[in-house]
Amino acid sequence: MKIDLIKEKANEIAKRMNLEIFDVSMKKIRRKLKLEIIIDKLDGYIGIDECEKFSREIEVYLDEKDIIDSSYDLIVSSPGLDRPLRSLNDFIRFRGKLAKIILKERIENRSVVKGYIENIEDNTIFIREKDGGKLLNIPYTKILRSNLEIDL
Repeated sequence: MKIDLIKEKANEIAKRMNLEIFDVSMKKIRRKLKLEIIIDKLDGYIGIDECEKFSREIEVYLDEKDIIDSSYDLIVSSPGLDRPLRSLNDFIRFRGKLAKIILKERIENRSVVKGYIENIEDNTIFIREKDGGKLLNIPYTKILRSNLEIDL
């Protein structure tokens, strides 16, 4: 399938650039194909230069192999400052940062928690609430979704 070939090449290019692939998606929007590749860096944030360089490399491959047989828009971007936290490793990586966590079921009468990631131990995330400073223990299995928040 086309998307698998694109993901494979995207991973190869990312590895060479010391980056990782956060997501690859292909959607049809108003009769035009949109290929979006989100790149990430383990040790910091992605800049415009990295997006441009990655875009040029993947574009050469896509054009050479003629993988997409219609016109398309290629978008290469970063996960953003409010990036989703999709694994325990993401919580470990962003320890100390402000996060918003939406829970599957209420914990201490809360369904949404906003706070700083203090620690991660045995599949439990310790969050210090932004308002009030209370430390909450949140089992990773109780998280519906979560993302970083911009700390103003």
